[in-house]
Amino acid sequence: MSEFNQELIKALAHGDAEAHEQIKSLPLTVRMALGTAVDQLRRDENIVPMSSGFSIYEEKKSSHSNDEEVANALSERNRLLREAEERREKIRQEFLEKEIKARVERARAGLAMNDRR
Repeated sequence: MSEFNQELIKALAHGDAEAHEQIKSLPLTVRMALGTAVDQLRRDENIVPMSSGFSIYEEKKSSHSNDEEVANALSERNRLLREAEERREKIRQEFLEKEIKARVERARAGLAMNDRR
């Protein structure tokens, strides 16, 4: 890290766009060494870059959301969940009806409840 200009490394660590422009013409190996030095400085001094367009540390901008669209999406999701629950309940009821019908037939035939042939 000492072989590079400390001011340049500090500017890169803070996300300075001009500093990024300065290093674009450097060879890849030099840029990689600079990147390592910048990462080390960020770790040592807990630096979070402001806005460089390059940084993995940069926070994404939140998009504006329309309250009505959110409400519509939630109501649609709730409707789908309700329908899925109704389908599950219907399937469960049909299974229970078949099971009860089979038990009644077995009881009428005089077979034991646990006897399954």
